[in-house]
Amino acid sequence: MRIFALLLALSFLAGCASKPPYYISPAPVTIPKTATFWVDTFDVKVVGQGRIFMSDAKVREQLGVDLVDRLLKAKRYASSKQTADYLLDVDIVYVRHILDSKGGITSLVVDDNTILQSIDFGYKVKVKKADAEVLHFAQDRGGLVPNNWGGQVQQWKTIGGILTNEGNANIERHFTGGLSNYIVHDLRAIPSR
Repeated sequence: MRIFALLLALSFLAGCASKPPYYISPAPVTIPKTATFWVDTFDVKVVGQGRIFMSDAKVREQLGVDLVDRLLKAKRYASSKQTADYLLDVDIVYVRHILDSKGGITSLVVDDNTILQSIDFGYKVKVKKADAEVLHFAQDRGGLVPNNWGGQVQQWKTIGGILTNEGNANIERHFTGGLSNYIVHDLRAIPSR
């Protein structure tokens, strides 16, 4: 039993330490750790609608602002497209999982379509230089729920939204304010020499 537990723990740690697969073409890429980026194209597909949640346009805007803000804070965002070392084409799929009990027993406690259970966040980022693709990477992060100490506050707000039958529409700002961190983390992890 101890060996099984040890193997399980080691496989969990190996999964946490994994990096995204980078597809490099046509030759190995050298990207300095101080390279700057410019978001050239930014496309967001929003799936899952609810009357109390952000509009698709607002989700796109919030995710875009957060990505640029995080790159600025990391001192990796260029002052203009012309001065950028690399251009980014970003495609995002943002999927809401909204509670819909279809009039079942849950609807006695909370209205349908008012509780955001989780988010699936998938993205593909193409890194370009002189209009030619240098590399691209993609990630699928499914079933995201608020975590860590900041997420615990959001979990309590969700419980409050259930008890008061007001829903948890405010939780969406928690997601749109933090999901681009995954993209910035992956950009920083690009192999450099």
